[in-house]
Amino acid sequence: MIKLVIFDAGDVLYKGSKKEMVREVVSRFLAKHGVKDLEKALRIGEEVWLRVEKLVKVGKMSLREAHEKWIEALGLNRKLVNEWSEIEKSEIRFKLFKRTPYVNETLKVLKRKYRLAILSDTVLSKEEMVQKLHALKIDYKLFDEIFTSHDIGYEKPHREAYLTVLRHFKVEPKEAVFVGHAVDEIEGAKETGLLTIVFSDRNTKGDYFIEQLKELPEILNRIDSTYNKN
Repeated sequence: MIKLVIFDAGDVLYKGSKKEMVREVVSRFLAKHGVKDLEKALRIGEEVWLRVEKLVKVGKMSLREAHEKWIEALGLNRKLVNEWSEIEKSEIRFKLFKRTPYVNETLKVLKRKYRLAILSDTVLSKEEMVQKLHALKIDYKLFDEIFTSHDIGYEKPHREAYLTVLRHFKVEPKEAVFVGHAVDEIEGAKETGLLTIVFSDRNTKGDYFIEQLKELPEILNRIDSTYNKN
């Protein structure tokens, strides 16, 4: 019997921002502080960010430190980190994302029967993730716990990421379902022994597939019925 439903966050609970929209925000910040060759700066900034982001995602560097290194690589004063951090929160993290349709309605239905968790690969801590969910009007209080790679030190598809969640809830892999979209995270969940439900991406192969989140309760009912028959 399924006891726990684990959700990826980005591209499941909410949809991510478009790269060009982020570039526009960054370009305005750079131009404001006198950067002339924006294309060169954007290229350098992207290269630096890709390096430091990996460290932040597994808790080996703080988000503030990463922002400082990014700013310095662009030839700007690291004291601008406070200004950029506020821009990143207000104009990217909280503004350029959109809640997935039916997310709250679906979570409320599931909450009656299952424990719910988030397992997200992100530069954000649990507290910052809560702020983001709140800004997107996703009812974060419906989740029993929220795990971020920044806090636990592991990204999916590392086995330890999934096991951290399972150990917290004291459930076996066969008692949990992972809802995600990307090939690597679905494969990692499978290898850990979880049932997998792919959301939206038909190029990813899992045990089950849903086009919309509102289909999830029925899929879980089918899974529970199969367990009961066995």
